[in-house]
Amino acid sequence: MEFPTLGEHCQYQNCNRVDFLPLQCKCGKVFCREHFNEHCLSGECELAPKPKEVNLKNDDQIFRCSEKGCRKGNLHEMLCPKCNKHFCIEHRFHPSCPEIDDETMAAKIEQLEAPRRQFREANKHLQEKITENIRKALQSSAKVKTASKIQLMRIKQKAVGPKTIPASDRVYFAIKKPVNMEPKPIKIVQEEDSITKFESVTLDPDIKDTVPVFISSKWSLGRAIDSICDSCNIKNDNNKMSSVKLRLFRQLDSYCISPVKMDVEISELMKNEVLLEGDRLIVEYIDSNALSELEEHAQLFLN
Repeated sequence: MEFPTLGEHCQYQNCNRVDFLPLQCKCGKVFCREHFNEHCLSGECELAPKPKEVNLKNDDQIFRCSEKGCRKGNLHEMLCPKCNKHFCIEHRFHPSCPEIDDETMAAKIEQLEAPRRQFREANKHLQEKITENIRKALQSSAKVKTASKIQLMRIKQKAVGPKTIPASDRVYFAIKKPVNMEPKPIKIVQEEDSITKFESVTLDPDIKDTVPVFISSKWSLGRAIDSICDSCNIKNDNNKMSSVKLRLFRQLDSYCISPVKMDVEISELMKNEVLLEGDRLIVEYIDSNALSELEEHAQLFLN
């Protein structure tokens, strides 16, 4: 498509080129960028800017373009009406010219930053309030399920895990990593009646020292531990001959999740409420010999 109304013809002798960004002399004639300087230097036009005597050895007498990165020079000065700086023909319509002073600019920046700062402060206060509410809820074992649901919402915001797990299969937990690879002392209970029932517990609901993770509900416990170790950068020798093995414990009561059977599915553990989504779990190293001597229905606790 043609645009016959755009641009003007250069009025320099024998040129007549159409220029879409023509330059107009004070005498009223229009020139292309190539012939504008020639017209000014010809001396034929009394209204044209007078050229200066330039000593090419003295670069200070050439008007350099103020655009960053441009070193083009002109013999005559072309000032921007907004910032009063010289720009070459190519950059005369530059977008970098400040239209407001520094004080006004600072006020505008503060106007944009103020809501962000207020949001950060309000969010910090909200998180502290949620933490306090969870702490109060966890002081009663009857409210553990409700507290875990509240905790779950916070864990989901920062959880890491394999991206290949479908969203519908993901279950979320907060994992506390082991401090070192030393085997931790344990308490073995052979009879269920010997387990001390607790009426109330006091837990720390903060997740600052934990790693929020997600795993698949269709995985076995062994595979889930492997994935948790990958997500949390925990050294895992469960599939090797070693003196220590990793096991998963509830932070609620230090109870070990199925210390012997590693093929039990996560969904089954959650169905039987051995695990609750949103639980805070502890990964710890246990002596391999102690695990090998456990009976199938023995219960294991961190001592």
